Amino acid sequence: MEYPKSIENLIKQFSSLPTVGRKTAERYVFHLLKQKSNQIKLFSKYLIEIIDGFTVCQNCLSPSEKNPCEICSDTKRRNDLICLVANFQDLLAIENTKLYNGKYFILGGLINSVEETGPENLNIKLLVKEINSKLKNNSKIEVILALSPTMEGESTSLYLQNLLKNPKIKITKLARGLSTGISLEYADENTLANALKFRGIIQK
Repeated sequence: MEYPKSIENLIKQFSSLPTVGRKTAERYVFHLLKQKSNQIKLFSKYLIEIIDGFTVCQNCLSPSEKNPCEICSDTKRRNDLICLVANFQDLLAIENTKLYNGKYFILGGLINSVEETGPENLNIKLLVKEINSKLKNNSKIEVILALSPTMEGESTSLYLQNLLKNPKIKITKLARGLSTGISLEYADENTLANALKFRGIIQK
C-alpha cells in the first residue's frame, strides 16, 4: 500500500533537503499532519515568503531585506576590511562575536573536488570586482580568509591566496584556535572570537 499522492509528494520534497533521509522526511510530514490547519497554513505562508521576502545584497551577496544590506550600508564599518566566508551562516557566526567591524563577502561554498565544485562554481568573479572597487577608495585593504579548517576550506584558501596576490592587499587567516575539520558555523563564539582576534598574516 502506498501513501496518498499529496503525502508522497511532500515526503519527496523533505527528502531533497540536506541530511534528511526518507524516514526523517516521513516523520516531518506526519508531524505536520497532526498540527491544526491554521499552523500548516502559517508554515506554508513562510515557505512562500522565502521566494520574494528578501533580496540579495549587491556587494556581499548576503540575503537581506534591502539592497545594499544593513552591514554594507553602515558607514561606521571599515570599508578597507573584507571578511570572506563560505555562506551566510558563517557570516552570522562571525557577526555574533561582536568583534568584527568590517564588511563581508559570501563565496557561496568551498572548492570541493569530490562534489566537483571548482572556483568557477563560486562567486569568484564578483569577489574580484568587489575587491577592485574597494581598492579604488583605499590605498590598502585587508582580506580575512574566514573559512572552515577543513580540506575544502584549506583548498579554497590556497586558491584565493594565489588569486589575490597584490601589494595593496594584506591577506590574513583565522587563528588555529579552531579544531581541524570543524565547520565555522558550529564553532562556539569564544573560540571564533579568539580565532578572529589573533588571526595570522599570510600576505602583507
